Amino acid sequence: MSAPGGPGPDDALLAPFRAGGALLLAEPSEIRARFSGVRALLFDWDGVFNAGAKGDGPSGFSEADAMGTNLLRFGLWTRDDGRLPFVGILTGQDNPAAVELARRERFQAVYRGFLDKGAALEDLSRRHGIRPDEICFLFDDVLDLGVAGRCGLRILVRNGAAPLLGRYVGAERLAEYVTGREGGAHAVRESAELLLGLAGLYDGLVRERAVHGDAYRRYLALRNAGEPEVREPADL
Repeated sequence: MSAPGGPGPDDALLAPFRAGGALLLAEPSEIRARFSGVRALLFDWDGVFNAGAKGDGPSGFSEADAMGTNLLRFGLWTRDDGRLPFVGILTGQDNPAAVELARRERFQAVYRGFLDKGAALEDLSRRHGIRPDEICFLFDDVLDLGVAGRCGLRILVRNGAAPLLGRYVGAERLAEYVTGREGGAHAVRESAELLLGLAGLYDGLVRERAVHGDAYRRYLALRNAGEPEVREPADL
């Protein structure tokens, strides 16, 4: 909301997102408060990093979105005094590009082939000691709603072909933000910029990353020390 005397800092920050079609389903202060408790980032794959097309080639990802995940992780590491956040992908299909991104960017886990995504969430929480309310979840479709209902911060990636789903998500309070961009059009990057901007972290992170500064190098060394595990329903 704007202050009585005129537009506040949140209005200026949010203006380009709203101009791009984004919807806030919660007040900026609530999104900021929920983000303050986030220790983990969990991404659906199809319809989030891409348009979800299947056929001749794999469902891929963009460098803009990959940079978004890295900036978001760097921001959480900075905010949390050097504690690296958990980052995972949760997909109902076998998407080789999801594993490729996770290995390149050193995510901690890929849960693939999970049509029951709630089972994957329970496994993740048990194995990594992360409560669902500490997870920021980016998702786009019906199979994700059970997980969205349990996570602490939820971002729905817009699907112009599913306006009733967007209305349902809003009515059931299953998301705090709906992206202006659709999957495959850098919705992950948009989400990262929104969260880091609301947290007041964005400008400092960009300056540090642009010069590959000491703090970024420390973060990168810690990030790159791990390898993702790939979990499938048969592993549970």
